[in-house]
Amino acid sequence: MRFVMMAALASAALISTSATVSAAPASSATALLLVQVNVPGGWLTSVNLTCGPAGGAHPKPASACALLTDVDGDLARYPGEEGVCTKEYLPHEVSLTGRWAGRPVRFEKTFANQCELFLATGAVFDV
Repeated sequence: MRFVMMAALASAALISTSATVSAAPASSATALLLVQVNVPGGWLTSVNLTCGPAGGAHPKPASACALLTDVDGDLARYPGEEGVCTKEYLPHEVSLTGRWAGRPVRFEKTFANQCELFLATGAVFDV
């Protein structure tokens, strides 16, 4: 009987520990975002991005999170980079939606081509 009670207590402790461990990453993230790039008539890419710590399926989460941290999650505040792009027209429709530091964020814009997109948004849409 004593063995059965000890086994039950050990199982309960293990279950509560594993529940705590699996719940921790979601609550510790400062941002949970969906990044989408759509090239009409071409392709659509969607990836998730988490910041605090940087992660998700985004190929450059650290760079994207650093940029978003600089603008406090408001990508419209990013001044962009200087550079020269060709005049090719291949529109890229992008959106960034989700939560940043507990508040909802949304950014949507269409750029004339990929070069203009990257200059204006850094690594955020480099998916």
